[in-house]
This record gives sequence, structure tokens and C-alpha cells, in this order.
Amino acid sequence: MKPTLAIATLVLFVASVLVANAVLAADGSPTKKNIVILLADDLGWGDVGFHGGTADTPNIDSLAQDGVRLNRFYAYPACSPARAAMLTGRFPHRYGISGPVRPRDQGLPMSEPLLPAAFQNAGYATSLIGKWHLGLAGDKSHPNHRGFDHFYGFLDASIDYYEHTAGRGQIDWQRDGTTIDEEGYSTDLLADEAVRQIEGNDSGKPFCIVVAFNAPHSPFQAPESLIEKYQDKLNAHQVTYAAMVDSMDQGIGRILDAIDAKQLRDETIVVFASDNGAARAGTNQPFRGQKREVYEGGIHVPCVIRAPGLLNAGTESEQLCAIHDLFPTLAAATGVPIASAKPLDGVSLWSHLVGGKAKSRTIVIAENDHAIIHDDWKLIQFADGGTELFNLRTDPTEAKNVADAEQQVASQLQSTLAQYQVIVQTDGPAPPSGDSRSVGRDVVSRRHTLAATTAQDLQEGESLAAATIVGDATYGVLGDRRVESNGRGIRLFSGEDTDGNGTLAGEASLVSDDLSPDQRWYRFYISGLAQDDFAVDQDDLYLKVEFFQKNGTDSLDLIKERIYPQVSRERNDLFDNATNESLGHATWRTYAMDFRTPFAEVDTVKLSVGFANGKAQAGKTEFWVNSMDIKPIDAPADYEAAKPTIQDFPQPDESKLIALGGRWYFEPKAGQRQAPKQFDYTNAEQLLYKAARYHAPFAGNMSSWLRAGYLDFNGDEVAKDQYKPYAVIITFTDEHLVMRSRNLPNHPTATFPDRWRMLDGNPSYIKEQANTWHIPLQPKRNPDAIAMDEKNSNQALPMGAIGVATNGVIFFNPFDHIFETDAVWRLDRCCGHPSPRQQYHYHKYPVCVKTPWSDEGHSHSGVIGFAFDGFPVYGPYESKGLLAKDDTKNPLNDFNLHEDPDRGPHYHVTPGQYPHIIGGYWGQVDTNHRPGR
Repeated sequence: MKPTLAIATLVLFVASVLVANAVLAADGSPTKKNIVILLADDLGWGDVGFHGGTADTPNIDSLAQDGVRLNRFYAYPACSPARAAMLTGRFPHRYGISGPVRPRDQGLPMSEPLLPAAFQNAGYATSLIGKWHLGLAGDKSHPNHRGFDHFYGFLDASIDYYEHTAGRGQIDWQRDGTTIDEEGYSTDLLADEAVRQIEGNDSGKPFCIVVAFNAPHSPFQAPESLIEKYQDKLNAHQVTYAAMVDSMDQGIGRILDAIDAKQLRDETIVVFASDNGAARAGTNQPFRGQKREVYEGGIHVPCVIRAPGLLNAGTESEQLCAIHDLFPTLAAATGVPIASAKPLDGVSLWSHLVGGKAKSRTIVIAENDHAIIHDDWKLIQFADGGTELFNLRTDPTEAKNVADAEQQVASQLQSTLAQYQVIVQTDGPAPPSGDSRSVGRDVVSRRHTLAATTAQDLQEGESLAAATIVGDATYGVLGDRRVESNGRGIRLFSGEDTDGNGTLAGEASLVSDDLSPDQRWYRFYISGLAQDDFAVDQDDLYLKVEFFQKNGTDSLDLIKERIYPQVSRERNDLFDNATNESLGHATWRTYAMDFRTPFAEVDTVKLSVGFANGKAQAGKTEFWVNSMDIKPIDAPADYEAAKPTIQDFPQPDESKLIALGGRWYFEPKAGQRQAPKQFDYTNAEQLLYKAARYHAPFAGNMSSWLRAGYLDFNGDEVAKDQYKPYAVIITFTDEHLVMRSRNLPNHPTATFPDRWRMLDGNPSYIKEQANTWHIPLQPKRNPDAIAMDEKNSNQALPMGAIGVATNGVIFFNPFDHIFETDAVWRLDRCCGHPSPRQQYHYHKYPVCVKTPWSDEGHSHSGVIGFAFDGFPVYGPYESKGLLAKDDTKNPLNDFNLHEDPDRGPHYHVTPGQYPHIIGGYWGQVDTNHRPGR
């Protein structure tokens, strides 16, 4: 049934008193049940045992057995909005919280009354134990002044689990406003505090306790005993995460035991939920997307309510509900009145949970993108204007966008959402703008070295048992033992969605540190067999090598080579009617790629064989691998001849140059007497920048291609490559170089890590953009400049764009997730990727912009871009064989900046996890781009 929607269906009401359907005592008065809310941090739908999770969660599972599982419970894409919504019962955009609250932000406004205060006023002893993350603005915003009698925990986004320190290294651990220095694992301490409060509650008052665990949010740390428990059971990246979930479950078990020990089980309503979907370390399967997205994986989270004698144990509810419904629902269950002068978005669903019958409902969930859900229908309105529509009953994994086929439904939902957004804007401040949303990656990895797994006593294929495997792949017996003997190895399934994520893609990887700084050339080879019906589109069966330094801890670049063309060729070359018709086309072959390490500093490589874009067809659709290895080789004979030579730009006659401002000059030709009004690909070589020598940084960089598969300005997919000669246009004012850019890379890009949405929904496609950037001609020093710390928790760099390359593609903050995740995990070979809004951008050492790896400092790398403070950005090398970051005679400062009288102050891109392209802004950032700190 298609929805007939009106704005009233959003249930916006004012000054509500929620006492209907309360549980009544024998004398007719509402009972004062105790309330315990157990809130996990970044726990995905698939991370709990009753949804098939890999960690042991017997206590959470027992809640599911003894309570009601809310199968359609939604949170928000990020921590702060979810917590704000839960405590206010209101859509957090109403009061300006649309993403994670940063230390400098106002946080939860004092004008917002919190629903726990209603329980406090009704005679409850109220406590918040754990994470606040709703502002550090001062004493008045402290939880103790917002409806909680007691607060024990931390205020910021995350802390070290053992040291209890936040991003800037200070202790963020307190009891009722007093900082305390305690030893212990934070998950254990939070659970112990909850137990202490339950056991010590002898006042006769009912209690309302919110236990906001920081598990399993990063940083990824767990007790060693629990890590050992999972060491041999799970893939490397799952071990610590599972241990963290297990630890939280044990803490929940102690809390439940304390309730039972006080004989309060029947008098206590227990709620378990997560604040948002999992980041990369967890799993949101079978849903699409993750934390920071409004796809199901980011917002559809596990939730259980146990209320003995009130709700039917072991049942499931299909009621559409959200985290902002929790307190109104609990208020109705306990008879606590909630009076509010502001419109609530949360409603009481208690009677529907008691009766077991779901009611029609519409909810809105948002960060930068908005999702509106009405019964079975869900529409996503992206911040860039795009829309997608899904029927969640028939397509819970959001695999099929039906916006075009169901235009009436889409139009009705868009109209309702637009009305709602108008109401929200009149209620409070508009959502903040300017920050680019990025989706982070939280990874815990355990190295499996080839040296440790290629012992001679292992049979063929057994060395691959240590491989890290993702997607539609597994390690096991190759083929049917009854009819063939192929041993064990990696199996890639091009025709079977084994992980249930709606895509056909998989990969297996091993790590090797068998490298030498004196040896630069290697051959990566596998022994593989493509069964008769193994098939992929776009030739996407590949070998991949990823480079690391610092003992494998610091990610650099990667290279990738497709081997499916060899499979196809050999199927034809080796086909023989006399044999293949009965024996099959498959044969074991060696597939190899030769490569050169991009830096002598590379000490570790990650070797992968994988596929994507598999074809779902019948038959034998596996690719088998029974060995993976590398060996050193001699440099190819033609390498030196083919190696690019770096030639200095021919220096102009300075007496003929026309000054444009700052360090910019125009070199006239053929009788020209004045500078042109604009510079583009026709005259780029005449636009010169003076450093120690003159450069023409825009020459060869101002034209581009809109590639097939990209999106044009209208969002339509491009079917054929289109040349865009005017991709970059430069003009000058008295104060600025003004760059207008289509933001299209002028180089071919590799396949992005998540083209088939295996990981987090990051799109592979790039959309044509229209950006204008103002670069100061006379950069001004900022006397208050501060360098970023290791994770930029001091916000020396804002999230989002921080500068622009000479080809018009912008540089972003090095992180792809607030203060946490280095973007290197998702970059293509040119160190870029599109954002969820399809804007292609670089993060670090962009190798495809005037500074290829092959340069290696044979001459000083030219200017490759400009930070928004006006200082230029140079390539990684300072001289032949010397990386700028390693130069002791002219060392980089904390901003990755050189003080150079000839070139002027300038930044260097530097390879490695830290430091980054720019360590902070040395100069004053132009206000055209973003406000200062």
C-alpha cells in the first residue's frame, strides 16, 4: 500500500503530558518501576549474538529471550545526535546538533529540558554512568545540572580505555564534576559503578540509571585475556573488537545479577540499545552502510526492552520506533508525567508494545543527509540534492532504488520531509554547514607474515590459512574431495553472495616483511584456477600490493593489476573440444605482477588476490588459490630507458615578465603587452610561480575528462568519456588568485576500495562539481597558529577542504572520520576518493599531481597546490633520494612547513600515517572558505 502522508503523521505535539497506558498498581496508582538503560557505543546490528554476532553476548542475548526485541528501532548516524535525541525526546537538528559535538561546540543548549529531569521530579534517583559527549561548555551544561543526581564517566567523544585520557592527553574521568585518577578498564569501571549504585540504593526511591558504555567505540583496546579468547577463532581485524563487545556483555551481566540479587527483577525495566550503527570494525549485516550514514547500517540498531510481567518475554515487535521515543515510552510505563513547552518528536509506544500490535508511523532521522521512514517506505534526501527510495519490507538491504518507479511515493515523502524541515528550522538553529561528512574506518589488524606461514612442513595451500579474508571468499577444501584432489586454499565466489551483503566481491590478503631497502623490484605471484563459470564484469579479478613503512604500521601507496584478461585468454587458447568438454576449461596457472617499491623506506607489503563485480550465474563459479608469495627480481632491462626524466622548467627573461601579485607572473609571447583576463589550458604555461626557480604549476593540469561512469552536473551517469578542456580557470584580483574548478581529476583513477559497497557505502563514482576557491596572494602569518596533534583533536585543521591542487581537486583534512580514522585506507592510487556526495578529493601526498613516485627527488618537486591560507604545497622530496620529512639540515616544522628565503614559507606533502599533508594552518585562512578556529 502506498502512503497517504500528512505532516500530522510526524506526531509533533506541544506541552504533552504522557501518562496514558501507564502500568497501574493494585490501588490504581501508576507503579514506579526502576529504569536501567544500557547504551552501547557504535555497536552494529550484526554485532550481538541474537543477530549472529561473532562475540559471545550471553547476557545481552538473555535480555532478548526475556524481553521484547524491537526489530525496527532506529538511532542516529552519530554519537551526539543519538544521545541528544534520547535525552530530549526531540529531533536534534531543532537545537543545532547534527553531528558529533566537538570540544569547542556549544553542545546541548541549556534551553533544552531533558526528560530524565522529569523522572528526577517524580522522585527517582537519576544517574548517568559513562559517556556524555554533549558539550564541555561549562558547569551549567554538566550532567549534574541537567537532570542527573549522579554522574560518573567522561565528557568527550572517546577516551583511552586504560588511561582514561581524551584526544589531547588530559584525563577525562570524573565523579560528579571532580576529576579522578583511577586504574582499570573503563568498561569494567562503568559496570562496577552501576552495580554499586543498585546495591546501595536503600533510600526507597526508584532509580533511573543510564549506563552509556564507550564500548565498542575506538580506540580499540581490550583485556588481554579476552583477546586471547578470540585469537584463534576470528579474522585478525575482528579479534579486539569482539573482545570489547564480550567485555561489555560481561559488565551487563554483572548489572543484571545485581538487579536480581536485590530482588528487583520484576520491578525493573531494562533497555538495551546502540547509539548508531557500527564503524568498519563491527558489522551491520545484512544492512547497507555504516556509522555516519542514513542507510540502514548506520541507523537501524539492536534494541531490547525487558519488563517482566508487563511485556511478553521472547517476543518481537515490528513497531517503527526511534531512540527519541525511549523516554516518552518509559514515562508512560511508569506513570511519570512529561510536561514540555517544546514540541516532542518522540512518542509513547508503550501500549503498542504491551498489545503487540504495531501502529502506522513516520519518523525522520538525519545527519547531513535526511531519511524519512513511513511504514515500509524509506526515502533518503542527500545533502547534494539526490534522492533514493526503498521499500524496506521487500528490500531491507536497500539494494534497489525505486525512486523512478514509485514517483508518487517519492514525491509524497519528499513533500512531508520538506514540511518537517521547515518546522524544525523555525524551532531552533539551522544545522551547521561547512563540515564535510566522511565515513570512518576503525580497524584492528593482526599481521600474518609469509615467513611465519610458508614453513616447508606445510602442505600446499595450508600457508593460506593465515590469510585475512573479506567478502565472498573463504579458506577451505578446494573442490569435491570425492572426485579431485586440490588440497586447501582460498576460494573466491563470483556467483554466490556468501556474506549476504548484496554484492559479489571478495578478497584474501597476506602480509610480508621479507623486503630489503637495497632491493626495489619484486614479483608477486599466485597459483590459481578459475573454474569454468567463474566470471566478473570489468575484468575485475586482480592482484594488489599495498606498501607500508615503520614495521608495517604506516600505510603508503598501493598498486593493482587485473588478471581476468589472462583468464579469458587462456580459456580460448587452451580450449580443446577433445578434452575440455569433459574435463572443463579450468587449469592451474601462475598469475604474477612485477612491481617496484615506491620508497626505499617500504618494509612491509600486503599482498591480496580478489575480485569484484562478480556475475551471479549457475555452474562452477569459484576461483581457487593455493599459493601466494613474492620474490626479488632484477630491474627490468627497459626500466632505466622508460624511467621519466625530470627536466627543469626553462627559465624566462625576468625583464619581460608582468607581475600579477604575490609570487605570480605572466610571461608574454608574440607581442603580448598585458596579462589576459583569465588563464586556462590555452595559456597555462605562461602563468608562472616564482620559488627558487620559476614554475608553471598549472601547465598540463587545467583540462580533464568526465569519464564514463562518472556523474554529470545533473547527477546523470555519463555513458562516454567527455573532454573538459576548461576544467580549471584562473583569474586574479588585487588580493586573490581565484580558481574555478570542475573538481574532476586529470588522471585516470583506480578502482575505489568500496566500489561495490562492501565496506561502508563510499561511492566509486565522481560527480562533476562547480567550485570557486580564493587563494591569498600575500599570505599572512597567524600569530595564534597551532599545529595539529596526532589525531587533530585540537582542531588545528577543520574537517573538510583545506586546500586545492593545481588541477582543481581539493585537499581534505587527513582524517575521514572525526579525529579517528586516517583516510589512507580508502584512497585510490592517486590518493583520492569521492565523498559520499561524489566530490572527488585528495587527502595525502597526491602522487598524480605533478609529483609521481618516479620523481624521487631527481629535481625538487614543483608546486602541486595551495592551502587555503595561501602558502604553497610542494611534493615529498627535498632533493634526490631525500624526503623532506627526513631532511635534518632543513627540517620541517610541526606544520610540515619549511622556512625558505628563496621559495618562501611552504608546506610539503609527506608520506606516512603521521605527519600529514599540512599539520595545521601556519597562515590566516581566507574567510571565503571557512571561519578560523
